[in-house]
Amino acid sequence: MVETRQFPFHLSLMKISYAPPQISDYLTLFLILSGSMIVTIGEKEYQLNADDVLVINPHQQYQVKSSDKNLLLSLRIPRTPLIAQFKENWLPYIDCSSTDAKAADVEKFQRLREALVHLMAAYFKQNDETELEIYQHLFTVLKQLVKEFKKEVVTVPEIATDLADDRMNQLLEEIQKNYDQPISLESLAEKSGISYYHLSRSFKKQVGINFTEYLNQIRLMHAAESLILTSQSVIKVALNNGFSNAKNFHQVFKKQYGVTPASFRKTFSLTNNQLKQAAGNADYQEITGAAALQELAKYLVEKDIEDENAAIEQRLQLVLPSEQQSNYHSSKKIIKIGPAGEGLAKGVQRELSILQKDLTFDLVQFEGFCEETNFENDILMVSEYILNNQWFDFLVKIQLKPMIQLYLPEEYIEKEEVQLWCDKQLKIIRHFVNRYGREEVNQWYLQWSLPKVSGIWNDGSRWGYHYFYRKLKQLVPECKLGLMSLRSLDETEYKQYQAFIDEQGQQYCLPEFISFHADPYATTLIKEEHALRFKQYQQDILCRVKSVITAQQTEDNSAFSDWTPELFLTDWNTLVGEGNTFSGTFFRSALILESIVELSKEVTGIAFWLNIKVKERQTHTREDSSLSVFLYEGLRRPLFFSLRFLNHLKGELLASGDGYILTRNQGQYQLLLYNSSYLDPLYSVDTFQVQYQTKKVRFHLSELPAGNYLIREYVLDKDHGGIYNDWIRVGGQAELDHELQKYLEQKIVPKFELKKERIDSFGYELEATLTLNACQLYLFQPLY
Repeated sequence: MVETRQFPFHLSLMKISYAPPQISDYLTLFLILSGSMIVTIGEKEYQLNADDVLVINPHQQYQVKSSDKNLLLSLRIPRTPLIAQFKENWLPYIDCSSTDAKAADVEKFQRLREALVHLMAAYFKQNDETELEIYQHLFTVLKQLVKEFKKEVVTVPEIATDLADDRMNQLLEEIQKNYDQPISLESLAEKSGISYYHLSRSFKKQVGINFTEYLNQIRLMHAAESLILTSQSVIKVALNNGFSNAKNFHQVFKKQYGVTPASFRKTFSLTNNQLKQAAGNADYQEITGAAALQELAKYLVEKDIEDENAAIEQRLQLVLPSEQQSNYHSSKKIIKIGPAGEGLAKGVQRELSILQKDLTFDLVQFEGFCEETNFENDILMVSEYILNNQWFDFLVKIQLKPMIQLYLPEEYIEKEEVQLWCDKQLKIIRHFVNRYGREEVNQWYLQWSLPKVSGIWNDGSRWGYHYFYRKLKQLVPECKLGLMSLRSLDETEYKQYQAFIDEQGQQYCLPEFISFHADPYATTLIKEEHALRFKQYQQDILCRVKSVITAQQTEDNSAFSDWTPELFLTDWNTLVGEGNTFSGTFFRSALILESIVELSKEVTGIAFWLNIKVKERQTHTREDSSLSVFLYEGLRRPLFFSLRFLNHLKGELLASGDGYILTRNQGQYQLLLYNSSYLDPLYSVDTFQVQYQTKKVRFHLSELPAGNYLIREYVLDKDHGGIYNDWIRVGGQAELDHELQKYLEQKIVPKFELKKERIDSFGYELEATLTLNACQLYLFQPLY
């Protein structure tokens, strides 16, 4: 890893298959974040699994093997710079292995794990503000190792190190530093200016033992360490630690420890069973930077550990322009309900009424007309369009314009039967012209749709489109007739779309709008290839749709150079979770919002399903992750509130960028912040949701007109506007009675705060914390 700063330790995150036997001068600490591995220390083998902690002391030999996918956090602390920070008699032998832990040790191992991941979060973030945190967490780890896991492998005598007499303290410090050199009480007395006799008495009185005993204990402590941690000969250990000869060393050592130096080494040595270096190369992959933080984030969520350093930071400073800016562009909103008959249901009408009151949709897309129950009769005492009248009367009442999908039955191939079917549709439309007037029906959209089963235009459907186009324009010239073009990247669909447009161009019947689908979850094959890159999938299909339009516009001697049909994306999706509605919906409000913002720049309108049940009745599969504004029975999904946030963006577009949009409308300002997170769909609530994709935003608006403002703040996240958490709080019942239903409808809303502030010439500064796919909206209203 390339480090921006030098720290007195090495920390790495790695996926490891094999690390050959090695001996280092490091205190090494392993934390297994996921998977498993086998670590061999000397002759002892440790089977480590997720969450296990293991410490390898300096001069111990170890190797690592694994045939499993794993993730290892490795912290290596060199002894040399570390020992200088402690007293000379500090011998940090750490006995720490969670595989050998007792029930009473659970909490101390958990404290150590948390300290390690906090250190890692600060280390991989590494900015000007985290350096002090890094050292703080490092010493927390060391403190816990020493306090909880230090083990005396030799009996270390109690040695006085802090006395009231400053001169004596200085003498003790000199002894500890120069214990391996020839040193005597006479030389110390002469150096300190104290008489030998006075120093001898004072030394024993204050320290508790005489000078020779104290010096031997210091030398023995270091000699014992050398015997344990090195393979030096006994005579070399003696001479290196201040003893003049081997005989004296043996006598003093046996008196202190009860055994000879050789026996002591045999009992406690950490290296006498070391194997020769095994052949083979190391096999591991190191993970650094943002990737390391992301891996750490997964562990933090699983273990419910909070660490602010796993958050993403964004700082923005915007100078508001005084001159007029171009207007913010939003797309038309289309709601889908499936067959027209669905519109007769009270629940559907209730939800559509809520939509129009709160969000003001432009179009409602449905299939054909309501199926009537009329019989052939020369005398009709009542209208033959009772059900259709009920449905379309409701739409006129709530001012929602229809987009009617026309599906010519696939078995209709002959012109006579195709014409008969078209005339029947035209007769219904004529009925509504007479009922509501031409001005109303001129605002309707009619879509000639691909056959549902085959998806192939036959001769009858191509001729039928041309016939219907001519007759419709005679009846209601301004009513728009469009075409369903592509539902995937299938080459056959693309070629027949090209051919269809070419043919209708020759007939001067080009569609006035073109619809297309871009759902990365339409089939299993599409999902496997495109779900993780759903935006690119949308763009690829949109590019194909536009390429055919461009070709028609630029064709030699083309009469359609100004042909610019409206484009409608009528079935699509973003990344979704893999769980069910209540125990796994992947909170993705910002992901959806950002997609709508980006798509609105390229398409005229975007469609959403009304609720998951109307779609399930069409697909006969679970549709928990479809883009619907309601769950069912008036329970609003996060998409509902995302669209409400977008509705507030009006007037001039002052600024936009990564995760923010700022608009100005009649002296008021609207600031939208969002934290879109593109995570693997498997990370859903019931399996894995990485909440550490948190973003901290510091926003400064300068040149904001000074004065008093009323500021409204809305927060949309998994806890404020997300269904799952509030459903859990009321007991997680699958069957909601009327009382619970009403409670949830009122409870599941974004967080709202209102405050009044005086803004001066400095402008306005705010700090916002946005969790995974959260959105925040600020409305600035000047007070006069």
